[in-house]
Amino acid sequence: MADIGAYNRETMAPPADGSQVLIVEDDAGLREVYADALRAEGFGVALASDGNQALALLADRPRVPCAVLLDLRMPGMDGWELARRLRDDTRWHLLPIVVVAAHYRVAEEARRIGAAAWLQKPVTLDRLITAVRDVCEPIASGASLQ
Repeated sequence: MADIGAYNRETMAPPADGSQVLIVEDDAGLREVYADALRAEGFGVALASDGNQALALLADRPRVPCAVLLDLRMPGMDGWELARRLRDDTRWHLLPIVVVAAHYRVAEEARRIGAAAWLQKPVTLDRLITAVRDVCEPIASGASLQ
């Protein structure tokens, strides 16, 4: 598993609104570490191992998550295809995407798919939580995704 580093929970206040993050990552270990860190900060999480599972989860939930934490390289439907489908669907076209990938051109790829933020693996949990907070905060303060 990648070294994701420690994070300092004392410096981070939990979200007041119970925001949920959809984590789309094919590495089960990373998926769980990301989920545990976000739960510890007060976020709800939904987990998917590829784009197909992510779309199924989104379709089954009445509430849109505040962000999608997205790996790009996955078996089945990859992150590029999932991002395209999210942007093509009026229910989710404004959903912020945070790309977390080992791809050496992650910044360029994140811009290409219209991601709100990107992190290159290995990523520290401090950076991951900060990125999620940064994209979820405008939504929690009243901005709408629809």
